[in-house]
Amino acid sequence: MRIMYHKAILLLAIVLPAQLPAASSITVYSDGFGLVTETRRMEFERGVQEMLFDGVSQQIEPSSVLFGCEGVRMLEQNYEYDLVDARALMRRYLGRELDVVLEEGEVLRGRLLSAENEMVLDTGEGIVSLKPAGLRSVRYPELPEGLRLKPALRWLLDAGRSGGREISISYVTKGMGWQAEYVCLLNEEDTAMELAAWVQLSNRTGITWKDAGLQLVAGELHRAPEPSRRYKRGMPEMALAADGAGFEEEGFFEYHLYTLGRPVELKDQQDKQVALFDPVQVALEKLYVYESNRGSRGVQVRLEFVNSEGRGPDKPLPAGKFRLYKLDSGQRRQLIGEDRIEHTPVDEKVELNVGQAFDLVVERTVIDERRSGKTRDLEVEYKVRNRKQDQAARIQVREHVWGDWRVLHCDLPWEKLDARRIEIPVELEAGSERSFSLRLRTQ
Repeated sequence: MRIMYHKAILLLAIVLPAQLPAASSITVYSDGFGLVTETRRMEFERGVQEMLFDGVSQQIEPSSVLFGCEGVRMLEQNYEYDLVDARALMRRYLGRELDVVLEEGEVLRGRLLSAENEMVLDTGEGIVSLKPAGLRSVRYPELPEGLRLKPALRWLLDAGRSGGREISISYVTKGMGWQAEYVCLLNEEDTAMELAAWVQLSNRTGITWKDAGLQLVAGELHRAPEPSRRYKRGMPEMALAADGAGFEEEGFFEYHLYTLGRPVELKDQQDKQVALFDPVQVALEKLYVYESNRGSRGVQVRLEFVNSEGRGPDKPLPAGKFRLYKLDSGQRRQLIGEDRIEHTPVDEKVELNVGQAFDLVVERTVIDERRSGKTRDLEVEYKVRNRKQDQAARIQVREHVWGDWRVLHCDLPWEKLDARRIEIPVELEAGSERSFSLRLRTQ
């Protein structure tokens, strides 16, 4: 007979009540972790005592706990995270009696000797080895001591007096994160777009927080590396929240801090979207760019805007994904491209790579190449074609160069973008094409 441990029915004689967290605020960092601050009122006896703080994140970093309570000292902290599951129960019941219900309904009682690849029982009449298959259930008389339904902190505290008082703790937890999501609708001429910004929050901590204050930190914090426990990602539930007060932004140390003006509910295994700021109109510049180092004839379509007053959002833009839409002739929204940006301050330029232009082609051919010692002369011919039948195009041809270089000759005006790129603008009427050559010397 085979034992399917993941299908076993666990019958527990004791059910422990779960203590719900009372989070006062949660700060979520874009690097994929969170800071939880909770306040609770608890009763103390004077002197040294043990106290259980239940309902903490399954991804908590125990060494990050910051404890505060007037007149109370923490002497010791233990993080208890041996949670109830089939493997934990089997491990705790080694050497103890339990009942195994076989597929035919027969109940086999015995002392558990092993629960590795096979279950080995001492029935008192002999040793029975049950191979994986056909097991209906395993019955455990009680929940073994030390197993918990949820992780908890167990403290050894020294209180100066008896009575109730508030305690406050803060701790860092993995399993939380956020990123910005930008949704854009272009106008018909591709000269402007409406930009809406959302925050997508994820909670994989094993805990649901209700009526929690929410803050977000945009920026890249340096954190000391340490081993991280894996957590299971289930199918997330998506929630959308846009009503009520939005986020207020402020500079904080070398980062940007966003504070939501209303409490939120963060469910475990949920992705939630909250409006970051109201939709704004953004002025765009559309570019066609060919990069010689890509090794193809493709021309990239790019959209640029300046994050400044009167031209862009004029707000710090956290790193995230841009989704770009446009209305077709039937006024239906169509997705035209996606790209990601890094954290972008005010007055900086944002460049979005939308995709590849279908009707624009650049063909690059090396005509001649000569070497003399460390010197290399290179002649390149470009054929640029605009197959659009009703629209002119300006294509920025960018030649990538290496080492010390200079242009010996170019049929068209050119510009040095930086130490490694030359840009040659090519103007083409609808349905036209043009060829030009470029001679370089590098060493």
